[in-house]
Amino acid sequence: MMLGNQPALSRYLLPIIQQFSPGFLPGHFRARVSGKYWATADMLQLTFRVSKRWQGFFPGQHVLLTLRHNGRYISRPFSICSTLADWQSTRSIALCCKVTSGAEFTPLLNQLQNETVVNISAAQGDFHWQQPALPALFIAAGSGITPIASMLLSQRHWLAPVSLYYRYRGSENAALLVQLKQLASRQPLFTLTLSDSRVEPAADMTNALLPQAKDKQIYLCGPAGFMQQIQQRLTEAGVALCTIHKEQFGPALPAIPCETITGDADESARQTTFIRAGSPHQVAASTQHSLLHAAEQHGLTPSFGCRMGVCFQCVCDKVSGQVRDIRTGALSGNGAEQIQLCISQPVTELVIKL
Repeated sequence: MMLGNQPALSRYLLPIIQQFSPGFLPGHFRARVSGKYWATADMLQLTFRVSKRWQGFFPGQHVLLTLRHNGRYISRPFSICSTLADWQSTRSIALCCKVTSGAEFTPLLNQLQNETVVNISAAQGDFHWQQPALPALFIAAGSGITPIASMLLSQRHWLAPVSLYYRYRGSENAALLVQLKQLASRQPLFTLTLSDSRVEPAADMTNALLPQAKDKQIYLCGPAGFMQQIQQRLTEAGVALCTIHKEQFGPALPAIPCETITGDADESARQTTFIRAGSPHQVAASTQHSLLHAAEQHGLTPSFGCRMGVCFQCVCDKVSGQVRDIRTGALSGNGAEQIQLCISQPVTELVIKL
């Protein structure tokens, strides 16, 4: 039954196609490594020349980067940190990737050599500068600077005052700081405020930015705890939740009008009950990762193969609840049906039979 839901014939014929075109993945685009360097001690900046079929991006969006490792494909989202001008002039993009020692994926990135071919997705997400004509406040911490820097450094026509509060741990760990300082020196409508966590308490930075937040569009990106804390302080100060834009890895979601927003806005996880051999296992499944990832993070070992929706080895029965297809953003029904764990993200509370 699940085979009938495949969006393209190429997914059925993938093993045959790859005999003639190694590395081909349906729904993905070829990208060739053209350079890399360490932007900070733990952040690697990779530049790619991208296939002519790739349709471009809005500054602030991200892509899924897919590598083949130990006989299977693995993917991770990374924000595009280069400018729109770079893409338009050279058909190149750069990804700023924080490398975590001991992780499965990111240590592989430094092993990529020039001219290595990888696969990327179409640009995803709705985290981009939506109304440049209005005053805006940007708030970034750590690697959260990457999509925000892309937005700011891509802007050609400045129509309203813009402020950036950039928090980092030591200037040596502040990616893209040189470029942002150069922008501040030549653009009078742009104000850059730096906050070093080694010397300035978080509360001091928050207190400084709160007076700047009134009647502005706010763009917030950084570690989850940082974003949650800042959002809470902003809403307590009377900032409308609908004016706060945050990075959300995955397909773009429709904006919610201000008047419809009520209650707690923290939607980073959904209660999910995995039933295995008749025994229920309740977990908090992140809305930013696949259900396969959630199950594995909690010690469950569901069957899997390609991890990208091609081989159907992770098909299981959803008893209730709604999921989103990572590839297309399409929503499932709320009742019983079969789903693929590797390309499904939780939208509501779920019950799933493994």
